[in-house]
Amino acid sequence: MADKLKVTEIEVGRLKPNPWNPNRMSDEMFHKLREYIKREGMVEPIVVRPSGDGFEILGGYHRWLICKELGYSTVPCVVVELDDRRAKVLSINLNELKGQSLPQLLAELIHDLSKEATLDDLETQLPYSLAELKDSLEILKLPDGLDAWLEEEAERQERERPIILSFVVDDAEPVERALEEASSKHTAGLTRGRALVEIARAYLERGEVR
Repeated sequence: MADKLKVTEIEVGRLKPNPWNPNRMSDEMFHKLREYIKREGMVEPIVVRPSGDGFEILGGYHRWLICKELGYSTVPCVVVELDDRRAKVLSINLNELKGQSLPQLLAELIHDLSKEATLDDLETQLPYSLAELKDSLEILKLPDGLDAWLEEEAERQERERPIILSFVVDDAEPVERALEEASSKHTAGLTRGRALVEIARAYLERGEVR
């Protein structure tokens, strides 16, 4: 791989997806990304490698699709020379090696943004639903010292490399209904995360959500 990366404008029609890409994006997130690119343009290049008379996409497939829909003639790309094995490794790493926002710091950012925009507006600009934005702001109402604990916990989890669980569902509607009902039935009210824990406990106990 080159020591110095160079961004090159390449015709959209000369790019093609790779056949092994495991990354998928929900319709909602695809719409949010599309609206972001419409507002801000392409601020991150697509990673490609030469393939025949064109280029194969290793990172940025969804951004490429959106640029095609929006009528882009060219897109910014970084071209790398890799064999199949290294290309597949890079493709996975581009999708999976990402940092994680600390809840307290993210909540503070959202709070700052909410001073100049409504949560409804922020929902259209950020990769979060309205419920997730409200849940995030709830963190700011928690006891003093919790933010330090959250940061320590995040650092501990990073050291211990926790297992990441991914779930693929073909119908999200019953999941959303269950979370909403579990939250509303609880006397103290629940965030979506706590509601999910209560649902799991209720299932294991074969009882009702408290």
